[in-house]
Amino acid sequence: MFTHEIQQRVRYSETDKMGYLYYGHYPHYYEVARAEMLRSIGHTYQEMEDVHGILMPVMTLNIRYIRPAYYDDLLTIKTSLRKLPATTITFHTDTFNSKDELMSGGSVKLCFVDRKTNESVPAPAYLLEALQPFFV
Repeated sequence: MFTHEIQQRVRYSETDKMGYLYYGHYPHYYEVARAEMLRSIGHTYQEMEDVHGILMPVMTLNIRYIRPAYYDDLLTIKTSLRKLPATTITFHTDTFNSKDELMSGGSVKLCFVDRKTNESVPAPAYLLEALQPFFV
């Protein structure tokens, strides 16, 4: 299993009338965490798209909201891959507050698509090579 974490502070503009982190911002936080996870193993979305011609569209997004986050809370977003990708990749994400209380949990499933043909393809070999050491 591969786990990576980042921290994200809740900005005022991301809160709703109740003072909570607006529920629609969680997918954005999850996306930032995914991108940083890939960056941590030497790959970026831009490189995958521009150099390798691989797109990763979202197939499903699931989120469960447990407790609210508020303006200026420093959140820890932990993202994990529980298995090596094949034709899809699923990122599992948990968000914690500074008291280490679980705020939300979810998963995002993406597939790999060839940019030129717009057809689904298997996980690229270079990505599997970078992830393999975490699954030995």
